[in-house]
Amino acid sequence: MGHIAIEQVRCKGCGRCVVACPKNLIEYGTELNERGYAYVVFKGSPEQCGGCTLCAVSCPDQGIEVYNSRDRKVFVNTTGLTEAMTHYCPGCTHGVVHRLVAEVLEEMGLLGRTIGIAPVGCSVLAYEYFNFDMFEAAHGRAPAVATGAKRARPDRIVFTYQGDGDLASIGGNEILHAANRGEKITVIFLNNAIYGMTGGQMAPTTMPGQKTTTTPFGRDTADTGQPLRVAEMLATLQTPAFIARGTSHDAKGTLKTKKLIKEAFEHQAAGRCFSFVEVLSTCPTNWGMSPNEASDWVEEAMIPYYPLGILKRPEAVKA
Repeated sequence: MGHIAIEQVRCKGCGRCVVACPKNLIEYGTELNERGYAYVVFKGSPEQCGGCTLCAVSCPDQGIEVYNSRDRKVFVNTTGLTEAMTHYCPGCTHGVVHRLVAEVLEEMGLLGRTIGIAPVGCSVLAYEYFNFDMFEAAHGRAPAVATGAKRARPDRIVFTYQGDGDLASIGGNEILHAANRGEKITVIFLNNAIYGMTGGQMAPTTMPGQKTTTTPFGRDTADTGQPLRVAEMLATLQTPAFIARGTSHDAKGTLKTKKLIKEAFEHQAAGRCFSFVEVLSTCPTNWGMSPNEASDWVEEAMIPYYPLGILKRPEAVKA
C-alpha cells in the first residue's frame, strides 16, 4: 500500500504519469494551476496504490512524491536539482534526464565535486536547474570547455549535457576529437531527432521521412543522407571508452538509463576513460504530437534505428 503527493504548481498536465501508473490511479484534472496548466490528480486510495514509483520516475517536472503505507517517502526529489521550475514544454523529457543525472551524482556522493557544462540549445538554462557548479559554452563547444575544466582540475567530475543539434551538428568535430583523445569526461547526449529550441529544424539525427520546419514534406535521405548514429560512430574509435544508449520515453526505459548514466560516472570517477550516454528523448511540441503520442513514436520509429544498450565498454571491466 502507498500513496502519492502531486505538487500541483509544478505539474504541466503532460499525462506521462497517467500512462505510467499500472493501476490507472491517476487521471487528467479539469482545474488549472496558477501557471495555466490542467494538473493531474490521484484518484486512488492507499489500499489500491502499490507505491511502485513509476509515476514519479516518468514525471519530467519533479512534481510527484511517493509514500508507503507507513507514510514514509519512498521517492523523494534529489538535492542535486534546485527548486526552480523548468522552461521545457509539457512532456519534454529533458527534465527526466536532469533528474537521473542529479540522482546518480547524489547517490555517488559526487555533488560537491561536480562541474557541468551546458551549451546553447534546449539545455541553455541548465545552470538554473542543477544544484552544482555549471559553465555555459558556445553552441557545440561543450566538450572543449569540459576538456579545459577536467585538465585544470582532474579531481573534479566534469560532464557535458548536450542535444543532437548541438553535439551532432555544429559540435560534431568537438565530440569526435574529445572521444578520440580519451578525455576523462562524461557526455550526456539527448537525441530528440530535431532542433528543439531554435525552431524545429532538421537535425543530423532527424528520422527518414520526419517532418520538420526545414523538411515540411519529410526528410529526404537522397538529399540529406541518413540520420547520424553518433554512439556507433564513437564506438569505432580505438581509444578506450564507455559508450551506451538509453531512453527516457517510458518509466522502465528510464530506470535502465539511470544505470547507464551511473556506470558512465563510475568510469570517470575511477579515472578510467571517456564516457558517453546517448538518451532518446521526446519533443512533443516540435513533433506536433501529444506527449503520449511522442513516447509511442520513440518506441516505434527511433528505437529500431537507434538500438538501446551498451555499445562499448573498457576491456578491463567488460562483463
